[in-house]
Amino acid sequence: MPFTAPGDRVLAEVPEGSGPAHGVLLEVLEEGPERKSVPCPHFGPAEGARCGGCEWLHLVYPAQLAAKERALVETLRRVGRLESGRYQLAPILPSPSPLRYRARAKFHHDREAGRLVFFERRSHRKVAVMSCLLLEPGLDALREAVGPALTAVRLFPREVTLEWSAHEGRGAAHLLLPSVSGAAGDRAAELLAALPSLRGVVLSAEGAGSLVRGDPVLLQARRPGEAGTGLQRSRPDVFLQANRAGNALLVEAALGLLRPEGEEVLELYCGAGNFTLPLSARAKGVHAVEEQGPALELARADAGGRAVRFYAGDALAIARALAREGGTPWPRFGAALLDPPRQGARGLGPVLRDLGVPRAVYVSCDPATLARDLRACAEVGYRVRVVQAVDMFPETHHLEAVALLERRL
Repeated sequence: MPFTAPGDRVLAEVPEGSGPAHGVLLEVLEEGPERKSVPCPHFGPAEGARCGGCEWLHLVYPAQLAAKERALVETLRRVGRLESGRYQLAPILPSPSPLRYRARAKFHHDREAGRLVFFERRSHRKVAVMSCLLLEPGLDALREAVGPALTAVRLFPREVTLEWSAHEGRGAAHLLLPSVSGAAGDRAAELLAALPSLRGVVLSAEGAGSLVRGDPVLLQARRPGEAGTGLQRSRPDVFLQANRAGNALLVEAALGLLRPEGEEVLELYCGAGNFTLPLSARAKGVHAVEEQGPALELARADAGGRAVRFYAGDALAIARALAREGGTPWPRFGAALLDPPRQGARGLGPVLRDLGVPRAVYVSCDPATLARDLRACAEVGYRVRVVQAVDMFPETHHLEAVALLERRL
């Protein structure tokens, strides 16, 4: 039940009916040992305090981690038919910070109030937050400034994605508009002039192309606060992990399981190159596949003169084509890494089999599609050896997971 914690004694309202019932918390009569005080006035069941950004802000962090790990194991069992004893479950990697970890977030523009807002949980009712404890301080300040500035220049987007670079001390915005026009571009230029902390803006509309004002490409430290570990280009309209410190752990975990040293590696769904450059520093060569144009441009720019060959197109279709080009009993690729979108990589198993890849690492943001795809790989001769959860989204139920697959001999 939302807003309850293990061990709580509560008063709840449960609607009548024969189907599954969703209770509503009325009062906490006695707090359980895993409940903590909530530091945000926008969180909770009370009217007007139902921001949908957090779910577990009332739970101590170890309880959140344990719940995520249990949910992952249960999903692998029920959907993937993978009993827990058949693979090694590595301890979940906690986020370096449970709060103030997001360098990117999506908002809605309240035209009347001139503010960027969140929606209430499971509704479109607006919540005008004073401060969001999930956002990096720079991003939170940018959120507060962008809302009134949009109203002042008469730009009224349906959605606003803001991204912040602590390395640069500036941000960028993606505005989803009803339509894109030259007039909107002029107003975006006014927005940039009014907000020096905003480096660039991408304007887009459903079914239409994008318009860019300023320079929306930011440089992000691959390990926050340590520019010497490398920089990564990002753009607010191209997917990037919001938790930069958590992402550094995710990349380390994936490459540690893959062991790419000395191998030709096939990387599917490379995106903007989150894994590509670290892979290229350790592998003999990287063959990276991505369908989305702007993401591929960022990845190519980051790769520079590294031993990376990029392929533009559908990841599994290109992998199938590479498999058909074989003609040798030896694997063309010594390893594969894939990081598909939430819908997963349906049909992956036969592709890995035809490629002859001896091991692969699958990075997933959705345990259900991960379990489905791991099951398909198991059916064609792969064994799930290790599963590692990574908590990229504290205070919510979401998590990332990394799985190592090895071909049965």
